[in-house]
Amino acid sequence: MTRFVHEIPVRFADTDAQGRVFFANYFTYFDEAMTGYLHAIGFPPARAAEMGVDFVYVDAQCSYRGAAAFEDRVHVQFSVTRVGTTSFSAEVEARVGDSLIVSGALVYVVVSVEGHQKTAVPEALRRAIEAFEGQA
Repeated sequence: MTRFVHEIPVRFADTDAQGRVFFANYFTYFDEAMTGYLHAIGFPPARAAEMGVDFVYVDAQCSYRGAAAFEDRVHVQFSVTRVGTTSFSAEVEARVGDSLIVSGALVYVVVSVEGHQKTAVPEALRRAIEAFEGQA
């Protein structure tokens, strides 16, 4: 897994009646980690927008092994594992302390801002991911 870790404090609004993070909120955590990752590799969402592209989810999976609670600090590890022609895939793991609580996989498709048509992964993004992940 990558060296990129995004820390998220669990907000009270993230929890359910049992006091644990509501299961769907882990996907929000994954999304927040993806945005942090893009900033870390030097390709923030604003840069993508300037290039006329955006990213949409086409597949999202999550396996639950534990739970986080209010005021826990969730550390989401995010790593891009594959870059294709028009899409890229990522693996995520969320931990509280040393405990793995969820793991997941995401697939993004690159689309044009205008028309939302599938388009090629920008070469600058590909290079930034490869450099960060040590795949260059």
